Amino acid sequence: MKKTTWWPGEDHEAFTEWSLAQGVVANGVTPARFPGRGLGMIATRKIKKGEPVVQVPTNVILTVESLPGSFREQFPEGTPVQAMMAAYLTHGSEEELSKYDLWRRAWPTRQDFEDSLPMLWPTALGGLTWPDSDAPAGTSQPNVLPPCISGRWNTIRTDSSTRNYETEHQNLLAGQEQRLGKAWADVTAVLPETDWRSFSYHWLILNTRSFYWVAPDQEPPEDRNDAMALLPFADYFNHSDVECDVKFDADEYVLRATEDYEEGDEVYMSYGSHPNDFLLAEYGFFLEKNDSDCVYLDDIIFRDITSSDKREELSLNQYYGNYQVTYQGVCYRTEVAACLKYMKEEDWRSHVLEGSTEGVDERLSGDIIKGWLQTYCTEADAAMGALRAALESDTVGQAHRQKAETLLRRWAQIKEICEGASRAIDL
Repeated sequence: MKKTTWWPGEDHEAFTEWSLAQGVVANGVTPARFPGRGLGMIATRKIKKGEPVVQVPTNVILTVESLPGSFREQFPEGTPVQAMMAAYLTHGSEEELSKYDLWRRAWPTRQDFEDSLPMLWPTALGGLTWPDSDAPAGTSQPNVLPPCISGRWNTIRTDSSTRNYETEHQNLLAGQEQRLGKAWADVTAVLPETDWRSFSYHWLILNTRSFYWVAPDQEPPEDRNDAMALLPFADYFNHSDVECDVKFDADEYVLRATEDYEEGDEVYMSYGSHPNDFLLAEYGFFLEKNDSDCVYLDDIIFRDITSSDKREELSLNQYYGNYQVTYQGVCYRTEVAACLKYMKEEDWRSHVLEGSTEGVDERLSGDIIKGWLQTYCTEADAAMGALRAALESDTVGQAHRQKAETLLRRWAQIKEICEGASRAIDL
């Protein structure tokens, strides 16, 4: 269905002209402003799935290799690529950066980030304490961010010692705080006069707008965050939960349509298969429909499974943590954890290693899992109650009402996920 669009504005029109003059090819797409949703890419004609829609020459891509060697050499080995690039955008000379002026004018403002990214929200809404935050470190506030983002709960006590394993989609604010904090420390050790607001702004530009990039003569880095590049014009695409179709080589970066589009449709690219909590924390938005959406029961399950022997069993058999819940139900890891609650340990080992059903009680497992899901629903009710009360009393202030309403919508989704998974157990 076609949607009404607005002209993107003079800065974006000028940047588009600049991009095309640099050799960028826009094949049936152009930037547009979608009322109520911001900027995106619109189809100017009918587009078939698989067609190249944007091609960006590698010589206009901004990578760490694009930075002057004299600037890069100031930093010790191991300095994150994102930190060095943000430092360059903050400290580069006016002459060096002038070629990017039109591009930079088309970027989101710092205010845009403060409006959309939870890490920059006021502490009353779960934001982190930064050098320019609105409250001192340690300020106690009710938790209104989803636990996958904040790592905090209102209705249960958690044990932080259980979080000693890799997670991609949990404790997201802690990860952001660590990455940005390290970048700041690394850069100020070399350039102590660095301005926090300018540096953190450029770090966020890279965090939200970069594409995966590895030079043809290089091996992929161990840390995926060190394989990043900024692509002019291509960064207008908004995210959709569809398979991404991008390829790059020594000459160009090519983005292809992932589905058919009619003239006037918004054209999307995928940022990856991520749940809505990740999209909200990293990019400042989430989808109304997201086939990759999920939440995690880790804190709830580890509150219930307190035996060190049983936790060790989970760890030894590679079932420790990352217990995922979707609208369709819970993952097998969650089912295995539920079995450990009541089964003899030798029977449980035979079950997970050999497929034995000795001692497995599906009804009892289902009841345990539904109890875990109900705990999450109770947390959702508590958070939504706190948000509604804040909105009714206007304690969040007019400037932050939209943020609170965004969280209300997200919590409603989370409760729907848990209720849907609970219903699936009875089918």
